[in-house]
Order: sequence, then structure tokens, then C-alpha cells
Amino acid sequence: MPSAIYWRRRAVLLLLLALVALLVFWALRGGGGGGDGGSDNAGDDGNGGPAETITPGSPQPSESLIDERPGGREESTADEEDGSAGAGGGAGDGEADGAGEDAGAGGGGQQTDAGGSGGGAALDPAGLPACGPGDVTLSLRSEANAYGPEDEPELRLTAQNGSGAACALDFGLDRLTVTLSDAEDDLVWSSAHCPEGARSVPTAVPAGGTASHAISWDQRHSDADECGSPGRAADPGTYLAEATLDGYEVVQTSFLLEED
Repeated sequence: MPSAIYWRRRAVLLLLLALVALLVFWALRGGGGGGDGGSDNAGDDGNGGPAETITPGSPQPSESLIDERPGGREESTADEEDGSAGAGGGAGDGEADGAGEDAGAGGGGQQTDAGGSGGGAALDPAGLPACGPGDVTLSLRSEANAYGPEDEPELRLTAQNGSGAACALDFGLDRLTVTLSDAEDDLVWSSAHCPEGARSVPTAVPAGGTASHAISWDQRHSDADECGSPGRAADPGTYLAEATLDGYEVVQTSFLLEED
């Protein structure tokens, strides 16, 4: 074969190989460009600008920097608590006022447990007949056998209704007198010396049930001529308490005032 033809064929073959290599290069370049474009688009925020870098734990623009409790429940609860506290305070004031009315300047206080036990629903004493000695039995007791110097002795007068019908008793100051005497039988305190509080305390005594009336003492002497000032302190020792309710026999009990 002539050498000119041989070299011509070699040149055509090299040209074809170069063309194939160029096509392969372009094909690879086009595929890589698409991948790069995807990466670029992935880094784009969709508006032509670069995407923001998010740092873990940092607030995003859509999040609020203020930590609030939903629905304002805490504020509502506070209002409810204020209302409850106001209602409780009102109740407490009312009880304190009532206690103030019952307390006397002679150093004693009185409180009635209207209705007592065995009566079911509270009874209205206004519509009941008066109790009689044949229907009701009275008893007096001390809440404790002995009291320390800082204690207030408390006596409880109880009416037991042995009849089959409810009736009414009056434990008011006009009807009930309580006295305390020492071991020498000297009068130390009387609810009649400086009477303050309700003059009339109508109380229902249910059929077969009881009603009670409490009397407290501040361990001081009473004096009808010195109601404006507290009396002198009572001495330690044994004291006899007597309760007299109009129309009924006197009932008694005793207790001890201890030394320091």
C-alpha cells in the first residue's frame, strides 16, 4: 500500500477519535452542569438570594421571643384567687364581728351551737314552743379539767330534749347567768357584772337532740363598777362554775387553774 494512503487513513482515524472524545467531554460537561445548577438552586432561597443559615437553638423570624402562657389562664386564675380571698376575708370578718358581739367586758365570751345534734336540718326557734323543765335537762361541763396560765377556760351548757317535739330555749344574757367562785367560795367572775352581747339568743332544741351554749373566761376578776378596764388576774386553784337559766335548776362543774 502506498505510504500516502496509509497516513491519510491514520489521520482520518485520529480525527474520528478526537471527535468522539470531544462529544464525550461535552456530554459529561452538560450532565455535571445540571448537577451544579441543582446544587446552586438548592442553596437558593427561591427569590434569587442566598439561603439563610440556621443555627440550632436560635429563634427564627416566625417565632416570638416572648415566652407567654397560652390563653391568659394565669391572669384569670389570679382573679379567681383574689375573689376567693375576698370572700374568705369577708367570712372571716363576719365571724370576728360576731365573736366581738358575744364577748363581754367582764372577761367572758359566749357562743351558741344552735340546733345541737339530732335535729337534721336547722330549726327556726321562732315557730317553736318554749321548752319546759319537764322536757329539757341541763348539764354544765368544762372542756378541760385543768388550764394553764395562758389558756381560756371554756364551759359548755348543754340542753337535752327528752321529749318527742322540738322546742326553744333562750340562752341570752337576760335569761342565763354564769358565775365562777374560788375554793373559798368567793365570787371571782359573773356574766351579769358587765353584760355585753345579745340579750336574747333563742335556740332550737330538736326532739330527742341537744343544743349547747359555750362560755369562755379570760382568767380575770369581774367587777360591776369597773367594766371599762380588765380585772386582776385570778389565782391558781380550783374553781366552781354555776349556770342559772330562768326556770331551771342550777347546774355546776369545776376545773383547776394551774400555776406556771
